[in-house]
Amino acid sequence: MRDRTLLLQLQALPLGAKVLMSQQRIREWYTHWNGDVVISFSGGKDSTVLAHLVHDMYPNVPMVFANTGLEYPEIQAFARKMGAEFVRPKMSFSEVISTYGYPIIGKEVAEAIHFARRIVSIGGGYNGRADTSQTSGRRRRELEGRRDNELLSGTARENGLETSKSNGQHSSTPPPQNEKSKRSGEPGSGSWGKTDWRNWRRKAIAGVEEGFTGSSQFNKKKWLPLCQETQFNISYYCCNVMKKSPMGIYQRKTGRKPFIGTLAEESRMRTQAWIRHGCNSFEGHKQTSQPMSFWTEQDVLHYIKQEGLEICSVYGDILASDDTGMLYDPLPGVECNLKCTGCQRTGCVFCGFGVHLEKGETRFQMLARTHSKQYEYCMNGGQWVDNPKYDPTAPAMDGDWKNWNPKKIWVPSKDGLGMKKVFDDCNAIYGKDFIRYD
Repeated sequence: MRDRTLLLQLQALPLGAKVLMSQQRIREWYTHWNGDVVISFSGGKDSTVLAHLVHDMYPNVPMVFANTGLEYPEIQAFARKMGAEFVRPKMSFSEVISTYGYPIIGKEVAEAIHFARRIVSIGGGYNGRADTSQTSGRRRRELEGRRDNELLSGTARENGLETSKSNGQHSSTPPPQNEKSKRSGEPGSGSWGKTDWRNWRRKAIAGVEEGFTGSSQFNKKKWLPLCQETQFNISYYCCNVMKKSPMGIYQRKTGRKPFIGTLAEESRMRTQAWIRHGCNSFEGHKQTSQPMSFWTEQDVLHYIKQEGLEICSVYGDILASDDTGMLYDPLPGVECNLKCTGCQRTGCVFCGFGVHLEKGETRFQMLARTHSKQYEYCMNGGQWVDNPKYDPTAPAMDGDWKNWNPKKIWVPSKDGLGMKKVFDDCNAIYGKDFIRYD
């Protein structure tokens, strides 16, 4: 059974053992789909290692790169050099922000705010959809810091969600599945049905058992002022529109199933995905392989040095780092922590997810230093426009909830994305150095 303990054990294995295990996962995926597979190539160091692992076994597997226009120019050039096929989204990033909202804080918080802000109609639904009304209600309770007992008070124990003795919180390890329970979702069958799984990330760990008095690790009360006091849309849709959608079109067109170079250690959501599916997810609507899920960033860097791989120039050099942060050339055969002298992570250069957590030079401060043109476009511009979802008939309050219903909202303009104002508004709430960008 996969759980966090097993993941930690796998992450502690030596690199050589991890390479062998990843090769086995790659072989299983390739064989299962009769070679109709593809490498989802981002141009980053993780997907560069993934491509090397796959091509060492199957040299003819193609690579596909989602050219969102949000990557460093060096990343795009590197993807072309590596021979990846380019696919493109149907909307620009400016259009995505104007339509859905700015990506800030994190995907889970952005999702909670997106749904919590929706005004519930008098009939109990949102635009006639009762299920969306229920989602909005759950998100509002999260942002108000109120624990949601409906799901877990009854079914958590039935489905094996144990409560930690150390802190009184539910384990984030989902229950095991079997074929019968996948179909039936019967209580006590050792697994969840569709409804339970849909709500698990939202409610399971956040929920409490009867008599529980501890705080939830999904408590989003900190972000209630951001939800109610700012006048710009916040959303998690950008990745779906900019990357997942064009990749999905490519996969449906070609029938190829993707290898993806993500690591479980990168986020709680990716950890939970590994616990639920493992490295290879053969079933469900998202059939993907993440054969490096149990690797760490240090594994990736050591593999690059060990194999002499070329990586994108934005990472700079890979050097050893001591406890004080001093960088030096690593000595052969001597254990050390490695670090890139340039970007630590690449991805979308304008993404605000997680920037408030960064220590030292943030991604936007680095962008200002290394790519001034992109930085100016990101920070400058912006405009006030009529809020297309403004409802003049909506009450100011929905019970104890303050409805978010501004007449005007802040969106990008032709001169830029206007993210300086977004960050300034966040800093006005959480402190001037909450998001450092200049």
